[in-house]
Amino acid sequence: MATQTFNLPRREDYTRIAAAIESQNDLLRNHFKAAGETVVKSWEGFRNICRAGGIRTYYAVGDQLQCKKSDTTLTWDIVDIQDIEETGGNRVILMLHNSFTNISFEPRQAIFKASQDIPAGTYHFKTPMDNVTDTAWITNRSWTKTWQLTTTKTIPKGGVLCFTGGDMNYDTDFTQRAVSSYSSNDSTTVIETMSITEASGGTDLATLGDVNHGQRVCWGSNRWSISALRQWLNSDAAANAWWKAQTKFSRPSERAGIAGWMNGLDSDFLAVVTAQQIKEKVNGIAESGGTETTLDKFWIPCQRNLNMDSDTTEDTHIWEYFTKFRQDGKTGVNTGNDPNRARYYLTGSLPWYWLRSPRLDRAYDAGAVGGDGDLHWSGAYGAPSAAVPACAIE
Repeated sequence: MATQTFNLPRREDYTRIAAAIESQNDLLRNHFKAAGETVVKSWEGFRNICRAGGIRTYYAVGDQLQCKKSDTTLTWDIVDIQDIEETGGNRVILMLHNSFTNISFEPRQAIFKASQDIPAGTYHFKTPMDNVTDTAWITNRSWTKTWQLTTTKTIPKGGVLCFTGGDMNYDTDFTQRAVSSYSSNDSTTVIETMSITEASGGTDLATLGDVNHGQRVCWGSNRWSISALRQWLNSDAAANAWWKAQTKFSRPSERAGIAGWMNGLDSDFLAVVTAQQIKEKVNGIAESGGTETTLDKFWIPCQRNLNMDSDTTEDTHIWEYFTKFRQDGKTGVNTGNDPNRARYYLTGSLPWYWLRSPRLDRAYDAGAVGGDGDLHWSGAYGAPSAAVPACAIE
């Protein structure tokens, strides 16, 4: 019987073969990258690589990914890659490359909310200005005075009173304004409109319901957790269906007539977006200050995420994109302009876009990034800034 000889691979042969395979993999990765393609063919595949902790093998901060929102193609920048110690996986933070649409942070709020039916008669109100020390608001201004009105129709329980007319400011002359009544927070049908005078006759409305803080009546609210902007970003509802009152003084968003942000987004993309605990500061004017946490699939950055210095830091983590591509080539916190922070509107214009950072000494100012990538403060219902969502996949 003939003897057969088998030559089995030795350890060094295995090592050489493995090295050759890895070398070939490197060539393939470089080929796909140079061709603008990816070995990942689905959002599920992208998430699986994140969970395996291997995302840096294929992607880097600054790379771009795309999905569809109805007929619109959205481009996302990878702005940060984080390691998840508990699982060994990666968390990838995506930020929209272009702003999507203009929307107020939170609309101008109601003056008063009725806790009972209020019959026709004469009433007065004074908007609280608790904790406000800014002399622009409290020295000889309408907001610190008492105002009287006379109704001819019942304000139903749950009804609200709102100022009519255009924009308001700290120096608004109330004698040039009127007040309208509505049956509920979400109603846009006026019951009646009344003139007001500086006087204190009749019944104090504060005994018949709740009177709102003056700064919120004027400019809306800078509190992220109850903002119309947050509500819109995290809704997949159709037009005229996503907005719901978040507080007793809430009024409908001027963008209630568009669909929620998640409406029309690719279902496979939405399936891998992971809700995150988002921390934000709360102002100490109309609220008691401190921080609070929300659970959001989509949110907007805070100042520190964009490498801006901040006294309102909610999230201490700077997204690597805004250090890696810092325009002046320096490192560290950048308090000045940085065009790299800019996000261009889809039509080619260059609007401001919102940050969730509140100005802590005001009940209404929220952070915004200007056209030069610099920090601004904007009233929540000021000229609406743009929405530039962020999200995470892990």
